[in-house]
Amino acid sequence: MRKLVSILALLVSFSGSAVAQTTTTTVLTVTSAGNAVTAVAAGSVVTLTATVEAGSTALTTGQVNFCDASAKSCLDIHLLGTAQLTSAGTAILKFRPGIGSHSYKAEFAGTKAYSASASSAAALSVTGCYPSSTGIQSTGGPGSYSLTATVVGADHYSPAPTGAVSFVDTSNSNAVLGTAALGSGSSALSFLNSANPTTGNNPQAIVVADFNGDGIPDFATLNYQSRTITASLGNGDGTFRAAASIPIGKFPNAFTVADFNGDGIPDLAVVYNNDYVGSAGSFVTVLLGNGDGTFTATAASPSVGNNPVAIVPGDFNGDGLQDLAVVNQIDSTVTILLGNGDGTFIAAQSSPSTGDNPGGIVAADFNGDGKLDLAILNFGSGALTVLLGNGDGTFTAAATPTTDVNPFSVSVADLNGDGIPDLVVGNAGGNLTVLLGVGDGTFTTVQGPAFMENLAIGDFNADGIPDLAGLNGSETVTFLGKGDGTFSTGPTFTPSPHNSELVFYSIAAADFNGDG
Repeated sequence: MRKLVSILALLVSFSGSAVAQTTTTTVLTVTSAGNAVTAVAAGSVVTLTATVEAGSTALTTGQVNFCDASAKSCLDIHLLGTAQLTSAGTAILKFRPGIGSHSYKAEFAGTKAYSASASSAAALSVTGCYPSSTGIQSTGGPGSYSLTATVVGADHYSPAPTGAVSFVDTSNSNAVLGTAALGSGSSALSFLNSANPTTGNNPQAIVVADFNGDGIPDFATLNYQSRTITASLGNGDGTFRAAASIPIGKFPNAFTVADFNGDGIPDLAVVYNNDYVGSAGSFVTVLLGNGDGTFTATAASPSVGNNPVAIVPGDFNGDGLQDLAVVNQIDSTVTILLGNGDGTFIAAQSSPSTGDNPGGIVAADFNGDGKLDLAILNFGSGALTVLLGNGDGTFTAAATPTTDVNPFSVSVADLNGDGIPDLVVGNAGGNLTVLLGVGDGTFTTVQGPAFMENLAIGDFNADGIPDLAGLNGSETVTFLGKGDGTFSTGPTFTPSPHNSELVFYSIAAADFNGDG
């Protein structure tokens, strides 16, 4: 008996030992028009290319985040974009940086077999002139005539214009009547309406990605009533052109974007019901991007729980491939689908439980162990379910922080600059709930600003602090971050033409016109 116990103890000890990760190194290069650069002109498309090596072997599987190197965390406004390593051994991000001095780095997220690593910082200077507009007004009359010029920057990112203005007589060969120095100016947050691209009928959700690889953000909408996804390609000036209308054929509820087959092109995953409520079955369809704004559906459509209403991608089992987490409203569960790396998925062994009537979901590392966790809204119970990832596709339930009444949407950001992911919840029946991460999977609550439902996060006033833009019926409202998890009220905007009967369902933020 003693000998048997010793053997069993040895087996348990061996099977429970951790497998050592192989050390990696990440290198970042910055190019434009095929040439290595440290400076470019405003409006240029810049390519960030990351290579990850273990010794002399280039890795071809895994996720790379491209970050603002000056920030504590690679989240929200400091995350330029994410890309998968491809068979070429590189991860690539194309974009148009704004005027100024920048510093970038690439962070390899790591896998079970290979350790995480980060590149050195790469500096880039973007030169150019900010656009402006000039107006003129006249007062008085003969003998006491005054001209006043007003110079306005074209956007709130640019500094207040300085210099001098010349007043010219256009009826006399542009003779200069006089010059005057500009007085002191001030900056103000503003948004300009652009063209209104068309979508399908009753659009419910929107995602932003560069579908055709030109470095300009595009977007896609999920259209419930027409049962389609509409993709629109950015022209770089805030206008768009239609690319594709993809029939879903069933009742689509939510979708997300990521590179599911590792070819460097964004793909889409949409959850849908076979009937209105999902009693006839619910599934995920993956649409693989072709690189031109069109998509091809995979043959497989894995099943999920009853009435899926939210979906988020992430590497939940540490193999470097994109997986999916799907929230099932009627079942009050989360279906975990593990990616095979070719756009197909298999169901994980467990489906974690949520609270009552779950809805929105986000993925982030809330306890700092390098494994993705989940936070799910529970509309019925007014709380969040936090699931801490075990790194193998399974999860352990953690804290259940409360929200205001009827939580509707959830976003993740580092709101107080401590490098720990925080949460902000839009509530359909109350004010925003701000949850500041402690770093162990728990949160402290901060009273949020006034009522908003769906949210987008961006640095809208260019102070390096995450701000909020949200939907309130037919208006878009903004709240400007103070850097401590609290906010000041920003301006409210309406679409043009404005229709008070419009109700907005989804919002996304990106630099659509390339001004930084």
